[in-house]
Amino acid sequence: MSLLEQAKKVLHTGRQVVLPRPRDRDPADQAAWEDAVALWNALFAPFSPLIEDADVVEAGCGDGRLLGALAATGRARSALGIDRHAYWSGEGDGTPWRPRDIPNLDLETGLDHLDALDEGSADLILARELDGLVPLEGLEDRLAQLYGLLRPGGEMLVRLRCGDGSAGPDAPGYGFLTPTAWTALMLGAGFEIADRRRLWRAPAEQGLAAEHLAGASDDERLTAELRLRLVRPWESWELDALRVFGDQRRARNKKPG
Repeated sequence: MSLLEQAKKVLHTGRQVVLPRPRDRDPADQAAWEDAVALWNALFAPFSPLIEDADVVEAGCGDGRLLGALAATGRARSALGIDRHAYWSGEGDGTPWRPRDIPNLDLETGLDHLDALDEGSADLILARELDGLVPLEGLEDRLAQLYGLLRPGGEMLVRLRCGDGSAGPDAPGYGFLTPTAWTALMLGAGFEIADRRRLWRAPAEQGLAAEHLAGASDDERLTAELRLRLVRPWESWELDALRVFGDQRRARNKKPG
């Protein structure tokens, strides 16, 4: 391996958070922690998000163990998880555990806790089941809210299930949102797309999608999930404010004469 390749490897590894295998616990608890580590490795680790000293929000945190592991081993400054039910207390067939044992970790139920957060209060947002957490009515407003929660340069890593034309309250992607539709929604909220990955439908699922999405392209019909790394860019007014601040600072430091 050349020196350049070694340097690139070190830089990439420096961005990664590798969650350790949890210590031995009660079998059910142990399995739940191992599931959280596997979920991190499958969904979020490939995007190499910056965790250390970050304020992290997970919208749709499940039982909270993934976020708990980040708070405990990833050295996040704060970690707030929100879901519809307190799975961490055993609701909804969740395996209970003690989130209060992990400093700087806060798990809450209900989207109203997002409303209580200040704009620009998060460095990283994780969302693994956005269409299962946020109702279709008001979706665009919620995406704009998530955008506003991020500081400039902050990231949102999101898994988006894509519609296959099926109906029902639990239909993926609300039944009709294709990769193109999801992309348009994210861009409309202000995000920039820094990375994109697809998960393809299993062969048994492709027929239904082909029937219901007959007018869509093959990629649209065959994509089961879209995984995005989104960035909240610096707004022009924010850059102008930085320039003014820099000019003022230079003027104060300028020596007379």
